[in-house]
Amino acid sequence: MKRVVAFLFTLAIHTYSQQANYIQYVNPLIGTQKMGHTYPGATVPFGSVQLSPDTDEQPYLIGGKYNKETYRYCAGYQYDDTEIVGFSHTHFSGTGHSDLGDFLIMPTVGDLQLEPGKKGDPRSGFRSTFSHSTEVAEPDYYKVKLEDDNILAEMTATTRVGLHQYTFLSSPPARGGVADASSDGVVLYANAHIILDLMPGIYN
Repeated sequence: MKRVVAFLFTLAIHTYSQQANYIQYVNPLIGTQKMGHTYPGATVPFGSVQLSPDTDEQPYLIGGKYNKETYRYCAGYQYDDTEIVGFSHTHFSGTGHSDLGDFLIMPTVGDLQLEPGKKGDPRSGFRSTFSHSTEVAEPDYYKVKLEDDNILAEMTATTRVGLHQYTFLSSPPARGGVADASSDGVVLYANAHIILDLMPGIYN
């Protein structure tokens, strides 16, 4: 009997170790185009934070009337956009209602700008262009290169904490940041910034 139990226990361990890694098949970008209202950022199941890029901000009212464009940004992200306004910490996914988008963070290089600027004109504010070719969205991990400032943005999350990592790359950014190489070869930017904007919201 002991041999049978030991055999079954060994078989169970072997079977468990051979199970497929289903996480590799998860694509957080599904639903981020048109009206899917999902976001691609980093979060864990039932997590209290969802670190994700916001690709535009739309006012709820224009001239006292409801702005239909607001509804497109229920989750803060539209796949067809080419700019990122920043990375906020709270998002709804698939709800069809706009809310959250709190605590926006954006790294920049160059002259300090405290407004996101106009869509289509990244130099008018702290927004930046990006390409899907440098974008990586995986379960609990998001990465993208901010083209205008030449910054690699990465983020992940635990149940209650969001973690950002920004790498200011060595080649000169489009906005003309002042770079200086230190003795150990690390490139230092005299005018690099990390903006914390406590005002934005997806429903504005």
